Amino acid sequence: MKSAVYAVLVIILIVAGGFYYYRLTYFGTVDVYVTTGNADPVYLTISSIMIHSASGQWITISNKSTTVLLGGNLSFLASGTVPTGNYTELRLIVTSGIVEIGGINISVSVPSGVLKVPIVAGGLHVSGSTTERLEIIIGPHLVSVGNGKYIISPVVIAEQFN
Repeated sequence: MKSAVYAVLVIILIVAGGFYYYRLTYFGTVDVYVTTGNADPVYLTISSIMIHSASGQWITISNKSTTVLLGGNLSFLASGTVPTGNYTELRLIVTSGIVEIGGINISVSVPSGVLKVPIVAGGLHVSGSTTERLEIIIGPHLVSVGNGKYIISPVVIAEQFN
């Protein structure tokens, strides 16, 4: 009876060790930050962040809705586990935005609701058991569309940083 219990424990340890090794070898973490040089505060509510692998897959980093202040400092946006490999683009699903101009909050929107962000300088390379940091740099360009409404037509890039 004891040998059967030991055998089951050994099998559980082997499976757990194999799973742990698999996660360490084939997955890494991506931390996503955002910044801008805009003088006026811009708040964006982002409902989803996806990253595109060089092999053609879209992988969701986060589906948690968060509001982020775009300012001169880096703001943490999300973190997620992704398979190892190279990544070339991010997609941010933006549900709303507010810009403060002269102390007045003005609602802004993003055409199509999606910011497509190329990852420059060769993309983002994720190795097993590492944490890579990705900085999204948004240069918001506010455009008046009349009737007091504005859209954000930004220039956006992302790059890996240490």
